[in-house]
Amino acid sequence: MTIYEKAKSLVTASEAAEHYGLTVNRHGMALCPFHDDHNPSMKLDERFHCFGCGEDGDAIDFTAKYFNLSLPEAAEKLVNDFGNGAELPASPAPPKPPNPAERCYNVLLQMEVQLHRQKRLTAPQTMDDPITTEYAKNCQMYAFIVGLADLLSNGTEQEKADEIAYLTGGVLDHYERVLQREVIVYDDIF
Repeated sequence: MTIYEKAKSLVTASEAAEHYGLTVNRHGMALCPFHDDHNPSMKLDERFHCFGCGEDGDAIDFTAKYFNLSLPEAAEKLVNDFGNGAELPASPAPPKPPNPAERCYNVLLQMEVQLHRQKRLTAPQTMDDPITTEYAKNCQMYAFIVGLADLLSNGTEQEKADEIAYLTGGVLDHYERVLQREVIVYDDIF
């Protein structure tokens, strides 16, 4: 087992961030330490992604960036900080399934990340470049998914319950299948 594999098996990006002082809310969001962040814009779970500055990676990447270390130094730091010199267990306990609200939020967040990437890749490169239909569709899909995630986070209890019922009625399964492909297309959402 390499030092990278050992570090990744010991800790998630979320666990590393909390251990090193970030406050992660119940939705897995935190203020990004890599830019001047006033509202939580960094999603943390197995990996991390900042919707504000675009930083992205695993626990090793997070630790390297946070402490200004090389990747080998960051992996070694994680092993030292989380390994306690003990051998790794033969197999981790199976994760418990997320509740419906968490599952909805996680899938929407994955959709949001993918659509943000698609939007960035299809955006005009200069002010003189025309806005393409593909870029406009990516923007519309992104806005729709962000709206769903926002309603799930900030809506009234009834709005949240209605959205969870809508999403768990087959839409979420569809979105999970869509995420297996490289590109989300307009017909996948609308």
